[in-house]
Amino acid sequence: MKTSERGIALIKQFEGLELEAYQDIAGVWTIGYGHTGSDVEPGMRITEREAEALLRRDLRPRENAVDRLTKVPVNQNEFDALVSFIYNVGISAYERSTARRRLNRGDRLGAANALTWWNKATVGGVLREVLGLTRRRAAEKALFLTPANPPIVREPENIDDNSRITPVEDSPRRDSIGQSRSVQGATVAGGAGVAASTMGRDNAEELDQIETNIEEGYGGIENPSADEDSTVPDMIDPDNNGETDRIEEPVVDDDGNPINGETNEEIMMPADRPSKHEVHQAEAQIQFALLLLIFLSVAFVIWARVDDWLHYRR
Repeated sequence: MKTSERGIALIKQFEGLELEAYQDIAGVWTIGYGHTGSDVEPGMRITEREAEALLRRDLRPRENAVDRLTKVPVNQNEFDALVSFIYNVGISAYERSTARRRLNRGDRLGAANALTWWNKATVGGVLREVLGLTRRRAAEKALFLTPANPPIVREPENIDDNSRITPVEDSPRRDSIGQSRSVQGATVAGGAGVAASTMGRDNAEELDQIETNIEEGYGGIENPSADEDSTVPDMIDPDNNGETDRIEEPVVDDDGNPINGETNEEIMMPADRPSKHEVHQAEAQIQFALLLLIFLSVAFVIWARVDDWLHYRR
């Protein structure tokens, strides 16, 4: 199949005609109707007739690429749109494009939509949308979807080609809730929050157990100088350079009267302060509150997306 005059006119419209060599926005030397190559040099000039000949010559490999890479029959308008697309993006780009894969599966509407994704270019080292590309993709999509032959509206079996039937609005929606990125992201975030909270709780329980062992004398640091028969371990004050604080109390007889000159040493207990158990209990309460907040947030996001999907909103 060859490109029709309508297809050539579309290419000319967006390529423009330059009879003197210039550098396009990508820095490639170009002349005529978008002709590039090693034969284009700075200062080169051609006539309009020569530009037309270069264009038709450049179309041949693009036309061959459409025939070779497209596995389903296409009409003239579809062919012209694909040739214009390849003339702009290149043969290798069309070969790996979603548009080609969808078309080869028979999804013509999906293929037309995928053409419009190719509207960005790297300009000055930055990838950005180019308005001219957006317009060109829209024109190619419109040509691709334009029937090559008048639709047959008198035959009920040709419903796909009938555009006179009264339409109803059906806004796009996903095939299933699971395809929603919001739902997937909320699920992942919720799972991560639960895992993080669980890990924090396990760490707190482990620390509590270690501290309990130390306080009860089953593990950790113990005072090696303490009497083996003593039931009360020495308390070490960290603010007293590691020394044990003691106080002396008088020795009393059976009636409670003090005996002069004799005293007992008694360990002075440190001032009251929040225990580590109390600290970890407060931290656990904070973790529980955060976990509850995560669950409520995830539930809200999922509810919003379900409501959005059910009511055809996006």
